[in-house]
Amino acid sequence: MKRQTATLMAILLSAVLILSACSGKNTNNGGSAPQAGEETPGNTVAAGTVNEFGWKLPAKTTKIHFYQADQGNPDKINKKQAAFHTYLLDKFNVDITRSSLDVDPKEKLNLMLVSGDYPEVIAAMDDSAISQWKAQGKIMDLAPLVDQYGPNIKKELGARYESYLDEDGKLWGIPRGWGYLPIPDFTAHIRWDWYQELGAPAIETPEDYYNVLKQMVAKHPTNANGEKTYALSWNSDVNINNALGFWGLKDGYKEDADHNLTHWLNTEEGKQAVLYYNRFFLDGMMDPDAFVNKFDDWRIKFSSERIAGHIGPWWQSWNAGHEVWLKTDADYKEDKRYVQIAFKAQGAEKAYLSPKDTHGWNYTVLTDKAQSPEEIIKFLDFMMTPVGTRLLGWGIPNIEDSYWNYEEDGKWSFNETTKQALLDGKLDFEKTEAANGSNSFWLAYPQGLLSDDQKSTAWYDQNFIQDDKWKKLMHENVGDTIYDSTERRVSFMNDNPLTIKNQQIEELIKTGFAKAVMSKTEAEAIKNFDELREKAIKIGLADIEKYRTEQFKKNIALLK
Repeated sequence: MKRQTATLMAILLSAVLILSACSGKNTNNGGSAPQAGEETPGNTVAAGTVNEFGWKLPAKTTKIHFYQADQGNPDKINKKQAAFHTYLLDKFNVDITRSSLDVDPKEKLNLMLVSGDYPEVIAAMDDSAISQWKAQGKIMDLAPLVDQYGPNIKKELGARYESYLDEDGKLWGIPRGWGYLPIPDFTAHIRWDWYQELGAPAIETPEDYYNVLKQMVAKHPTNANGEKTYALSWNSDVNINNALGFWGLKDGYKEDADHNLTHWLNTEEGKQAVLYYNRFFLDGMMDPDAFVNKFDDWRIKFSSERIAGHIGPWWQSWNAGHEVWLKTDADYKEDKRYVQIAFKAQGAEKAYLSPKDTHGWNYTVLTDKAQSPEEIIKFLDFMMTPVGTRLLGWGIPNIEDSYWNYEEDGKWSFNETTKQALLDGKLDFEKTEAANGSNSFWLAYPQGLLSDDQKSTAWYDQNFIQDDKWKKLMHENVGDTIYDSTERRVSFMNDNPLTIKNQQIEELIKTGFAKAVMSKTEAEAIKNFDELREKAIKIGLADIEKYRTEQFKKNIALLK
């Protein structure tokens, strides 16, 4: 009886072991990822091996599950990162996943800090949040880790590395999106085929733009469904400061010869800009939902051929215009698209539309919950290398939907099929990015030109400017509207008494600008503008101007 029992137990134990082994294989092929500190089951490359990208596989899986403090749709994020997650786990023994929520990221960070429920790594944290988390002792000084495990972080940042250290030489975050990329972001847009119908009259001033758009909507008063068309539309992503750049203002400020800054509310240029946009509304040519359009709804309105002009990021009219029509219009002609243009008000030196802060957007931090911070820094260090940036920026190589091909020893090339689809305007970004995971995990690499060739960039679609006639035309039209705004960089920390004033003024401007632009008469627009200015002054606009000027002059001296 005992022998039978022992035999039965042995059979059951063998079955369990077999099932466990099968489970291990499934895990490596996209099931639950191994936890930090566990051996990677079934990994095809031995620990300690240097893979084709120059990465030495760790013996234990490096876990980087991070929250990115940007508002985003979780389902879309998970769909995009899934394949790349598996690839990095198999090839690098690195288990990396990103979470973002469709909520205000500042509120989420505050809730995390209060509740104590936060991950080991947080990305997209700004200076103000870093100050707050540092004061609570919840994030780590990364300088010792970078000194020991981050040679490429220091190499790529070069002399600018010191600018990320505080007065005590401590490093609280690794920068994201640093460096200078000389491409436009913000432009004016015009429906190109409608513009050609008018004989393509010159557009050199805001007045010219207004007159041309007016003629275009007169010629196309409704779309095919009888819905009203508008000369100008925005969506809720509108950046007011950039929209003022046509009047020679930089980041919403006027600069004099001595580098003193005056907020646009205190300038005649700012007032004229408000009255200019109000004219579109008064003449029934401004989309009445311009300040409340959510992007997806605005995209439908845009692709329904109801908009003649737009002022915003260049990619918005591409995504909502010809990239839709290519799939839906059987008789599509390439001139049916929006082209990006620039103009400037009389008396303005230049139009300043696309500011470039080379310091970076924000930072990736390690919290006090990080269990293996040295292993995390090692992978961030890899990201900083040119090959690491290409991999994380362009995604999985050597598959059908790859953006690029990669061989050993740093040899790489672009996927010509995908490149041609991009140049033909037929690339399905949603499909390819779900397959290759490009830019899913932007934790620690530059947006500028890569150091090894000073030509390629993490933005895949910005690598072929001279090959794409429409992007080339865009650069010819708006290239001189790009400017370096690093010297104007100002951080409002939580312990700065002006921080609340600055936030109050910014919130006031969001509603006040819309109210002035949507005024029913010019006199009412002037009244609303003046009231907005007076409210901002009462809050402390003069103090903000003074502080920004002081910081601006300090930065000029530091960055010489």
